[in-house]
Amino acid sequence: MTGRRPRLDAATAAIRNALRSFLDTAVARLPASDSTAEPAAGDPVRLIIAVSGGADSLALADAAAFLTTRPAGLTAAGRPIEMTAATVDHGLQPATAEVCATVRDHLTDRGLPTTVLTHPVTTGPEGLEAAARTTRYTALDEHRRQLGAAAVLTAHTRDDQAETVLLGMARGSGARSLAGMRAVSTVAGCPVWRPLLDITRQQTTASAAARHLPVWHDPMNDDPAYARVRARQQALPALEAALGPGIADALARTAGQLAADTDALDHWAAGASATHTSGTETHASLAALPAAIRTRVLRAWLHTGTGRAQEVTAAHIFAVDDLATGRRLGKVSVPAAAEVVRTRRGQGPAGLRFQPADRRENDAPPAADRR
Repeated sequence: MTGRRPRLDAATAAIRNALRSFLDTAVARLPASDSTAEPAAGDPVRLIIAVSGGADSLALADAAAFLTTRPAGLTAAGRPIEMTAATVDHGLQPATAEVCATVRDHLTDRGLPTTVLTHPVTTGPEGLEAAARTTRYTALDEHRRQLGAAAVLTAHTRDDQAETVLLGMARGSGARSLAGMRAVSTVAGCPVWRPLLDITRQQTTASAAARHLPVWHDPMNDDPAYARVRARQQALPALEAALGPGIADALARTAGQLAADTDALDHWAAGASATHTSGTETHASLAALPAAIRTRVLRAWLHTGTGRAQEVTAAHIFAVDDLATGRRLGKVSVPAAAEVVRTRRGQGPAGLRFQPADRRENDAPPAADRR
């Protein structure tokens, strides 16, 4: 019959519904600086879709284009939503300039204005993958600020979440890492929203195919030099072969459960910080707190005191915890050419304080083990 719209595929419908539902919740929770109790009519929320050219991000951007170009437009929590897209060209692959241009032209034609941000990567000691990630989010945040957008939306899926949890387990990480990616978080100073954490990679791939999106497959996504690629292509399939299907879903559920527990512990620790720390010092009473709370208090104290949160490691936190509880005497070197010392001599719990390191070599991190 003529005049009938083609039937919408299930994957695309799921992605559109996930995005719409997520925005209702996320926009309603915007802080007062971005939202008001009674926003003025026509006061929009501006958002940016980060697009790499892969199936995940193109499927998300395609859903955003559909929702925002309907005659009625898109609203969330009573506010109109304005969306654009951005793709970052690091120049790491010969084809990236052409890929970014294709993404820009395709999405702009579909009603989603798209900008190409060119930002080469300078590789540091953290490695190429981490350097590219930091550069990408820094570029996106600069663009976000220029546009006055509230957040950048990424297309991380349930499969990405499972890989994140598995990699955290392999590193022996704590609950914060095993809680995986949050639906709303901050990366390199950039507010990041992840509306597709309940959508699978199979769904985004199916949607991209059904919608005839110009998907680009990044060769780096198949390079076994990267741990995430090995987790995706080797570790997860091996686990499913040995333990049965559903491992990725189970890991993602574990992340959600740990996220709730971690939030509760962090809230408790934030209150304890006001009682058991004061500026550059902690109080001996800190030692009486449960270890899970005590180490969180010390983590925040070290982040503030050093001004180098990214350089504070678990080894630093555990060593300083040993000082506070009396399991260790002396001092602990921490980032920013500083050290932490006990405020009293002798055995048992003690308060702590920051002071400048007295020797250059004291800026080295403590041993990783706790004896």
